[in-house]
Amino acid sequence: MKRDSMSPGSFRLGLALEGTGWHPASWLLSSVTDAEEVFTGGYWTNWGRAAASAGIDFVTLEDGLSLQTDRFGTADQAHDRVRGRLDPVVTAAVLLATTDISEVVVSRNVTHTNPFHVAAQLASLAAIGPGRVVWRPQVSADARDATVVGGPATPQLQAEDVYVPTRIARRLRDLFRDAEDYVRTVRELWRTFPAESLSSGDTFLHRDMVAPSRLTGRERYPAAGPLTVPVASTPKVAVLAHHALEPYRLAAAVADRVFVTPSDEHPIPVLLAAFREIEKLTPDATGTEVYADVAVVLGDTDEHAESRLARLNDAAGFVWVPDTHVFVGTADRLTHELARWREQFGLTGVRLRPAVLPDDADRIIQKLVW
Repeated sequence: MKRDSMSPGSFRLGLALEGTGWHPASWLLSSVTDAEEVFTGGYWTNWGRAAASAGIDFVTLEDGLSLQTDRFGTADQAHDRVRGRLDPVVTAAVLLATTDISEVVVSRNVTHTNPFHVAAQLASLAAIGPGRVVWRPQVSADARDATVVGGPATPQLQAEDVYVPTRIARRLRDLFRDAEDYVRTVRELWRTFPAESLSSGDTFLHRDMVAPSRLTGRERYPAAGPLTVPVASTPKVAVLAHHALEPYRLAAAVADRVFVTPSDEHPIPVLLAAFREIEKLTPDATGTEVYADVAVVLGDTDEHAESRLARLNDAAGFVWVPDTHVFVGTADRLTHELARWREQFGLTGVRLRPAVLPDDADRIIQKLVW
């Protein structure tokens, strides 16, 4: 199916870039054979250019303070998995400078980082690509992250908690409330040094336009400012929200867009109704664009896709059960499914997580978009 089959501009498509793919065994079945390649700028530039040329609207980059593992929150000694990531801010800078991709969504940890530093990093990216930067604040529910940075211990989310909304809310309530405060602090810091304060005339800097933050009295994040980087354009904020009160409340309170994670138990209509209800009950909430966040295993036929997933699971030694729905089938059937979601549910767009790079991403680019 071609991109125009879903009316360009009415439904936005994003590609979630992650190592050699989102399936834990992706490295074993990927055509990428040189491990070092995944940690080069050229690898990410090539994906950014391919996505841009295909008309994909945005790519997303993940963040992580500790190494990835097969089981959430538990370290392992696996040697046949992709471990480690490039810094997403640095990777985003490369993509913005070397590709024409419309947007780069940059994940950044908010539990163990300083809002002043993150505000400056994102402002620097916005200077490279004005209007092309989106920030995804990431709450850390992995206790190992605190150990890596030497930060205060945080409530640890267990693997089984990811699928129980009440457990997410109970364990992580304070972290999500802190995240809301963090995002507001960053946005306030972006206001302290507007790019308009710099002039090409006789006056280099209009000092009256540069001022400390008005939120200096906050106990949790007392960043005073002003920021050390002029803000050319204010990045939008996107939140990945699993089906639970606290993530939805965070998205409703501070996000411009939200990625929801459908499942058999919680299909898209249920998620939309729940989010919109929480949005109504959230003070100062503004209309938030809703995107579906879906993992994909694609094949030439449905049977081929199912066979590919079976091989991946066999290689991993367990059945892959991510935090969202896994679509298994052809690119053509996925196109029709996305069109149905747009028409029936009014979604703004979708973010697709390819199980294996390049296999699934190539099918998305060549058969879903072109």
